[in-house]
Amino acid sequence: MSPLLAKAAARSEGGGAPLDQIAIVAAATTGVTLLMLLLIARYRAGGAKPLRALSALAERTIGIPGWAAVPGISTVAFATIIILGATWDIGLHIDVGRDEGPLGTTAHYPLLVGLFGVFQMGLLAIGMAPKNPARSSPVALRIRGLWPLPAGGVLLLAGGAFGFAAFPLDDLWHRTFGQDVTLWGPTHLMIVAGTAVGGTAGVLLLVEGARSVGREPANGKNALMRPLPALLAAIFLYLWAASLHEFNWGVPQYRMVWHPLLLALGAGQALVLARIWGGRGSALLALAIWAPMQVFMSLMIGGPLEVTAPGMPLFVVEVLIVELLAIRGAWRSPVRFGAVAGVLIGTVGFASEYAWTHAIMPIPWTPAMLPEGVPVAILAGVAGGVLGALMAQALQGTLAPSRRGPVLRRPLVVASAAGLLVIALGVNAFLATTPKDARVTMALSNLRQADVPGTGGPQTVGDLRVSFSNVDTEDAMYVSALGWQGKGRYLDDLRRQGDGSYVSTSPVPLTGTWKSFVRVQEGRTMLSAPIRMAADPAIAFGGFPARAQVTRPMVADRALMQIERKPGVATWLWTAATLTVLLSILLMIVLLAAIVVRVGRMQKGPRRGSGGDAARAADPVAPGRAGRRHVAAGAGAAD
Repeated sequence: MSPLLAKAAARSEGGGAPLDQIAIVAAATTGVTLLMLLLIARYRAGGAKPLRALSALAERTIGIPGWAAVPGISTVAFATIIILGATWDIGLHIDVGRDEGPLGTTAHYPLLVGLFGVFQMGLLAIGMAPKNPARSSPVALRIRGLWPLPAGGVLLLAGGAFGFAAFPLDDLWHRTFGQDVTLWGPTHLMIVAGTAVGGTAGVLLLVEGARSVGREPANGKNALMRPLPALLAAIFLYLWAASLHEFNWGVPQYRMVWHPLLLALGAGQALVLARIWGGRGSALLALAIWAPMQVFMSLMIGGPLEVTAPGMPLFVVEVLIVELLAIRGAWRSPVRFGAVAGVLIGTVGFASEYAWTHAIMPIPWTPAMLPEGVPVAILAGVAGGVLGALMAQALQGTLAPSRRGPVLRRPLVVASAAGLLVIALGVNAFLATTPKDARVTMALSNLRQADVPGTGGPQTVGDLRVSFSNVDTEDAMYVSALGWQGKGRYLDDLRRQGDGSYVSTSPVPLTGTWKSFVRVQEGRTMLSAPIRMAADPAIAFGGFPARAQVTRPMVADRALMQIERKPGVATWLWTAATLTVLLSILLMIVLLAAIVVRVGRMQKGPRRGSGGDAARAADPVAPGRAGRRHVAAGAGAAD
């Protein structure tokens, strides 16, 4: 810890939820789980008439077995609840700060219900699976002593358990390491990963159920089933957008290059998946599912819930790129289609998002983004497009059309190369530097009472002028004043003056619970200095008072943004815990990929020898009108 922070915090007493709240949550979840197990036992014994009636209703309505329909559709609903709760919770942390445990904030309730609901649907998917192998899924897992377990149900149970386990592990993390107020904290990423795996599993379970009775979701006549490829892509779009919420709210704790990186990666992966698997218009349909929910959440959060609303990505140009590229001609190789789409997403899509950030995002991109941002976006778009194409092929059962030669190994090699490229881009984006002897002189003037952003009401504010020493701001991505956790969020892009100093364009909040900083990001350098930070006795933080004029060192940005982390924790312990969580997330991704391939195997049997769209989707796409018409099916051998 730097001398600057040592003066403000002699010790840090990490968080941890009150034990009574832990007991309440443990008792409630245990009780509900026992009731679910009892319901499953009665169902398997021939009882549970309400559940059987619901299963029959779902089967009549959408034409797939109830063991897939009931938990599959319910999972999508619970994932939607997670989306709302998580977005609300992130906004509250930015506006207010840490909470008082799992029951200490209203936003946690939908998050808890959603995560726990996905886990319960995993149990239900296993419990409702038919015992008779003739009525079960052809790709069900056979485990000695158990009935055939649907592949999607196994994935749903694993993803639900993984995501819900993040709640108690998050409390353990805070007790050990203190509060890491960042979306990208390891246990927070567990929630994102669990939601991704659980939501995907819900869709896969519906696909598995449909194919078990000879129906094909992507090309079938049932209008309620056709949107499944777009629905899966919409889930991915949300999760990619949600992973960028620190940028969407204007409080990034990591380098700005992450923003175009994850936008291009997510757009390539989700939209190419939708277009290849679902056919013409599926990428548009994915946008039509995703965008209204994003707009609704932003309006709800910024309106009735009285929390600072986030910005949101555009994705419109990226959708048009994928749809128009598929129309232009035949693509024998879906992987090549995905790669070309990725290049265009990383260039034309980058340009559209660049303009969009100036219209809606709290921190717009600047020309300083271009030298690194464009090549990173292109590579990320290619990786995302390739992964989306491979996932679509896996779901179509066309990844390995032959057992001769290296064709079985090739998709794994391509997927591994794309994954390693993403990891390399992430490592590059993660690296930041902290130059020595960086300082800033701050002067506050015109102190007055005025309204501040959020719900804090009139408070003392002032005008700010800053001058930097040993800090390069010529090509900075931003030089800004940020205030957060003062019952609102304040953000001001400081204006450069002729003498090289910077001034605020709106009054800076200086009282209450506000934590206000000067922040600079230039290249790999991310620096902050406190303008004024409220004292926090709970963590023995003395704060930094506002001064009429003061010179302060500039420190690593996250040192101030994550002031609630415990000092003195052994580096090896934090590293080992973080790597353990990241490894577990990687294992969940591997399990997801394995189940996707397994469910895709169901495609080859029912389609072999059939006619119409289904047959064309399973064969290599030929040039001409038919090829153009059916490129969306993404047929053809793996590249």
